[in-house]
Amino acid sequence: MVSIDSALRAERPMRPARGAPSAAPHQPQVIAPFFAGEGEGLTLHRYFDEDFVARFLNDAQAGRLTGTAAQPWFRADRFGRFGAEPTLRLPLHRCFYLVCAEVRCMAAGGPAFDPRKILGAGLVVRRVAADGSAQRWMIADGQPLGWRDGRIPDHDPDDVHRLRARGLLPVRFPEPPYSGEEVAPLHTLLATRRDARGVERKHTLLWGYLPLSGSARVQAEAPLPQTDGGDAPDFGLEHAWPLGTRDARPWVDGDGLVVTEGVASVGFVELLQTLVAQFRIDDATDPDNAGLRTLLGQMRFHHFEVRLVEGEGFPQRVPVFGDTALDWLDRSAAALVEFFARIDRGEFVAGRTALPDGTGGSRKDRLLLSEQQAENLRSLVGLRLARAQVRFDDGLPMPRYGQGDDDRFTALPFIRWHDECGCERVAWGPASHVFRVASPFDPEAQRPTTVVLPALDDLKRGLPRGVAMLAPKSLADVLRKISPDADMKGNGPGNRSGACWSFSFSLPAITLCATMLLMVVINLLNLFLGWLPRVFLALPRLCLKALRGK
Repeated sequence: MVSIDSALRAERPMRPARGAPSAAPHQPQVIAPFFAGEGEGLTLHRYFDEDFVARFLNDAQAGRLTGTAAQPWFRADRFGRFGAEPTLRLPLHRCFYLVCAEVRCMAAGGPAFDPRKILGAGLVVRRVAADGSAQRWMIADGQPLGWRDGRIPDHDPDDVHRLRARGLLPVRFPEPPYSGEEVAPLHTLLATRRDARGVERKHTLLWGYLPLSGSARVQAEAPLPQTDGGDAPDFGLEHAWPLGTRDARPWVDGDGLVVTEGVASVGFVELLQTLVAQFRIDDATDPDNAGLRTLLGQMRFHHFEVRLVEGEGFPQRVPVFGDTALDWLDRSAAALVEFFARIDRGEFVAGRTALPDGTGGSRKDRLLLSEQQAENLRSLVGLRLARAQVRFDDGLPMPRYGQGDDDRFTALPFIRWHDECGCERVAWGPASHVFRVASPFDPEAQRPTTVVLPALDDLKRGLPRGVAMLAPKSLADVLRKISPDADMKGNGPGNRSGACWSFSFSLPAITLCATMLLMVVINLLNLFLGWLPRVFLALPRLCLKALRGK
């Protein structure tokens, strides 16, 4: 079992001790790549063809990559009424973007960090409003929740991975659906750069694809569980501080004392209602309770006794630890339900009445949580109750990337790594330039499309089939009876076999028909409006036969 102290060390960033600048010589640092411009972070790279991955890797190895601001599209792609930030096209426009960052060691000289020591890497895209506040695109139980406000922590964005690394969630197969901030994967690439003196230097690059798609359903029909019985959803995080975010403040001594002489604070009573009435925390067979049960098993009640301490000449007041919060909840679930009911009836007052001990009496001891335990408890409760927002019913899917005033976005990279103690840590890198995302039907984002028309001799070599449409027997009976001519008399061959039929069209024939119909329509309009000179753009293209002199 991972102790709370080791989990705390794994969560907090390393800081060299004062007077010891090399206390963590092998700590990685995610920075802008070596070719980036001054003040840049994660760089963006645009490609127009489907082989963008191979092209990017070739450019990286050949030293052809440049910073984001140095690329021509950074100034040219500014569409619509927003001109302060570049606008990124969608894959629908046959345009693709890759990102790049660098990982170096914080030792003297900043050498390349060993890619084998990187456990994983990814990027997150955040929405940045005009006032500078950021939102995260959150996912609960594999389903998108949309953009969410609130404090953005610097720990691992994957909730399940973070809590499993802390030892609070067991390893499960198959793994539970993803919960947390949406992450796109990044990959490592060891590139070599030769400076002006001919000296080669290695660089560990992080690169990956920047996804510009996604949607979330905003209509919720199922009721959300409430911790206070009200109508406004709180998602389990509106318990009183430090067990929730209500009246949140910096941690001070005494915040963790949630039970005093058997009397629980109001916030702890609210949390107990959530644990017992909603989560059924006493059900050890529910895998969703595993993380909370692990954490509750690390919290022990205690009371003080005056005892002689070895090495001391007089008695001292020392804590004596008793059962864990998990053991107490397992045997007191029924008594707590009655306790909550009497509070609702006004017989008991929350924060003034002692908790039941599960054996017919009342508790008379204390429960003290550490700062890390309270944070872990908030994370686990939030992870569990966020699933209540997931809707598998009908709803209106809203796109992830909008085109409003506040729809400005930025991307941030991060890596996971192990320190010398074997604790998993997370290091974040600098954000990219702020960008916008084009609308699918933005006329300035559209790119020309080339349609290769078939030659006439192509039709002599057969009729290539296009998309096949499978018709069931009832529809095939009708389609097979249609006469080959256009009179629709219904005297065709019929469906004598009584089987299903597959129908398809010749793509060259459809292309030729569409071209001829288009010419008819354009010529009709040309009679009245004179459109023909403005419709066609004729560009000379050298054919292979012309190059050969034939």
